Order: sequence, then C-alpha cells, then structure tokens
Amino acid sequence: MNIHCRICNSTDLSKFYTIDSNHTLLKCLKCSLVQLPAKQLNELDDNANKESIIQDTFRKTSSQDLNLFTDDKLPKPLQNVLHLIKGDCERLIPLIQSLLNKPNSSFIDIGSGYGQLSFNLKKSNPKLNIHLLETSSERINLGIEGFQPNIDDFTFHHRLLDNKFASEYINYFDISYCFHVLEHVYNIRDFIKNIFTITKKGGSIIIEVPNEDDDLLKLSSNYSKIIRFPAHVSSFNKSTLRYLLESLELGNYDIDFLPVQRYGFYNYIEWLRYNDKRKVTSDDYIARDNPSWIESFWLNEKCKNFTTDSIMMIIKKL
Repeated sequence: MNIHCRICNSTDLSKFYTIDSNHTLLKCLKCSLVQLPAKQLNELDDNANKESIIQDTFRKTSSQDLNLFTDDKLPKPLQNVLHLIKGDCERLIPLIQSLLNKPNSSFIDIGSGYGQLSFNLKKSNPKLNIHLLETSSERINLGIEGFQPNIDDFTFHHRLLDNKFASEYINYFDISYCFHVLEHVYNIRDFIKNIFTITKKGGSIIIEVPNEDDDLLKLSSNYSKIIRFPAHVSSFNKSTLRYLLESLELGNYDIDFLPVQRYGFYNYIEWLRYNDKRKVTSDDYIARDNPSWIESFWLNEKCKNFTTDSIMMIIKKL
C-alpha cells in the first residue's frame, strides 16, 4: 500500500530519520513535511497519552530547575514539569490577554494537558468562558487533583477535535489555542479545518509546535533522539505550516509566524558540549531578567533565522 503525505497526499516520500527499528520518519519530496507513516486507531486515552505521563513522572529534572518552583503536594508528574508549565504560562498568558476583545470572550484550550494555563488564565480573567479539550482523562484528572481549580468555572471535554465537535461549536470561540499538539495529530488537514470552524470571524487562533528547523537537531544526535520520538508523528517548520494552511480552503485570514525559544542558552551549550541528557544540568527554561550579551546574541540569531526550538502561528480569522 502506498503511503500518502498528510498535507499534500503525494506518495513521493523518502526515508529521513530512523527513530528505532519500528519507526522511521519520512520526508515528502513535494511539500517537505517530515512525518511518521502510522495510523492511530484510538486517540482517546491511547498508549501515546500514557507514555507521555510516564515520561513526565520519570523526567530527569535537575535540582536547579526543581528549586525554581517546588510543590511536594502535587502528583509526581506535575512536580517534574512544574517549572516548564510556569514558564510557558508566564510567556503565553500575556499574549492571550492581548488578543482578547472583551472580558466575557470564549476561549478553548485544545490539548489542554494538565490544564494549568487555563486555570491561571481564569484567575486574571474571571469572566472568560474557558473550555478545555483533552484526549487523556488521566491528564485532566491529575491537573484537577494537583491544581484544585473550581471545576464549575470551566467546561471540560474528554474528546477529539473532530468533525462532530466542530459541528457543535461553529463560530463559537474568540480564541482557539493549541500548544504543542499538532505534532501528535494524524489527520492534520481536518484538525486545522475544525479549528477554523470553531473560531469566530474576527477571532484568533494560536498554534505552537516544535520546529523542524531547530539547529540543535543537527548539532546534537541525542537531543534529536529525544525530540524525534514515535508520538511526534509530524514535524513542521515555517514553510510546511504555511503550505498546510494554503492547501486548505479556509477563507480569509491574516497570519504571523513567531520564532519561539523555550529552552535557554546554557541548556543549548550543555547539549553541544556533552550530547548527553544526564549531563545537561538545567532546562534553563525561565528567562533571566538580565541576559548576558552572548545570550542575547544567540537568541537574536536563532530568531532571525527561525532556528528556534519552537514556532508559533497567530492567525486572525477574517
């Protein structure tokens, strides 16, 4: 059976990267999407969801990072990723607030994970109508147990963003937010169409994904092994994201691409120096207030060349 590209449906794909004996990434020679040719039968509470929680539970988080934000009362998976969650919230909540056009706007967190961003967003925007959509019931429950939100303040969906969900929420949300989810999605064309369907005209769509043009993927083989794992079934860069949107009939929209560097300079240097996760002492995730000139130069160069570890699209539906 021929394998078809998820974006352009071409069968002209070549071997790109071997993850393990059972998984090989292919690259489409037409649109350049890097993808894993696999089909998921059930994306609700599937093995990828379970493995991701296990990965959080046994994450090798340095004491330096744990000391940034520590809460021994949280479930183990949340203890190990709390500094990451906090860092992302500090970066993303001001962006979301800048796009809100009224206090009682509707917001959906697609692939909400443990829910911390939405829970924090509600604290500073009490009138916001917040929906969380997550395929893993275990993640939702761990987040509720750990962060103890008032669940009556939120609408929870243990569902897929499929055609049925989209038909129930046509033009409903002012902001549709999707953070590091698209790389896990098999039917990316329908997924993007459904995000547009549920977003109001004049509303905004925020999508962030790992960046296939991250230069560290080429410079550190073991870093590449961590980023390229079977749950990441598609890998995007600025060009493939643009190609994906242009290949769909989405109506009128404006789009901005933003380079995003989540992990810091010293994390980068240690990967270059050691190429060994055990010797990388910190995620260096929380941006310092007074970066040195070399940190600023490094970050400016990565942003200018779009070789950051992540990339964001902000789409205005017209």
